[in-house]
Amino acid sequence: MARREGIARDIVRRWRACQSGVAAVEFALVAPILVFLFFGVVESADALARNRQVTLAVNTLVDLASQETNLLTSDADDLFDGMAQIINDDGAPLVIRLVSVINDPDGDPIVHWSRDNAGGEPYAKGADFGNLPAATLIDPGSSILVAEISYAYSSKISKIIIPAINFESSATRWPRRSMRVQLCTSANACTS
Repeated sequence: MARREGIARDIVRRWRACQSGVAAVEFALVAPILVFLFFGVVESADALARNRQVTLAVNTLVDLASQETNLLTSDADDLFDGMAQIINDDGAPLVIRLVSVINDPDGDPIVHWSRDNAGGEPYAKGADFGNLPAATLIDPGSSILVAEISYAYSSKISKIIIPAINFESSATRWPRRSMRVQLCTSANACTS
């Protein structure tokens, strides 16, 4: 009996003293954490870059539109296509809206005209528009342009684990060359 106990103690002592395979076990314990951290950093950087692209696109869109006196619907569609390229749209849902806002006789902001990247009118003409940072930005007889972009970012690597993140951004500009930018379907058919 004592001999068996001595042999057992000897085996335990040898097992504790044995260092072979320790590095492999430590690596097996630490590797999943390191891999998770690596992909987390990569995914975060990609999402941050895509959010920055949305912000850049919305500011570019409203800046280009504000330089016009009359904006043809075909030109607006071209601008929307360009903004989709800035965002590097990979088939994810992307909504781009451009709105001209004026004051009604009471001084409340209303929609002068609107257009989206689907060719529709996202806000009805004359509807109240409450998405402005401050309603006092519009002088009588003038307008302000508002661009809005909504982009559903979906991770390329972890689509299954992480659901889509909706990036939304908006920007405003006053028209530069006229009091109001008019939306025109042709050279002679513009909004009033």
